[in-house]
Formats: sequence, C-alpha cells, structure tokens
Amino acid sequence: MISLNPDTLTGRENYKLLSGSIIPRPVAFVTTLSSEGVLNGAPFSYFSIVASEPPLLSVSVQRVDGVSKDTARNAMEQKAFVVHITDEDNVGAVNVTASRLSPEESEIT
Repeated sequence: MISLNPDTLTGRENYKLLSGSIIPRPVAFVTTLSSEGVLNGAPFSYFSIVASEPPLLSVSVQRVDGVSKDTARNAMEQKAFVVHITDEDNVGAVNVTASRLSPEESEIT
C-alpha cells in the first residue's frame, strides 16, 4: 500500500492525485472508528473531490428510516474517516462489507 501525506505535496500535486484517483470513479471503501473502538467499513460508489487546497473528499451516506448509518455517525463523532480505493483484487471482499451489521460488529472481521 502506498501512503501519501498531502501536507508534503503541492496544491497541483494534490489535485492530480485526487482527480486521477476518482476518474474513472472506483468504489471507495470508507473506514471509521466508533467511540467504543469498533472499526467500521463500508463501500461507497458516490464520493467526489471537494477541493485540492486543502485536499478534501466528500462521501454521501444515506440514512435508514431517518437514522444515520454507522459510517456517518462515527465520522461525525470522531471527526475523521479514511477512504481506501478498491481495485479488482479486493472489490469482492469490499462488497461483502455492505452487509447491515449492528454498530457493535465490525465489517472488517
């Protein structure tokens, strides 16, 4: 896995990284951590670039019967989430994480 620190890249480099990562749009695998320490993972086909300076992405998370899903709730509580880009080697495993589990269960395991 390649790790990049956007603080060490120029605005142009961040733009090229973000736009090149999302077009064509792959499935985003978003991980969050609950306040209880449960690692949540969920696939999202709708995410996009917001800005390159600072580098920002957006993820659209639906609600179920008006209730926030774990991903949205965790991201808002922790003020953080991680977007992983899937490829053909791991898209099958990532799709399995779309299962509806209780907030106390981790999709990662």
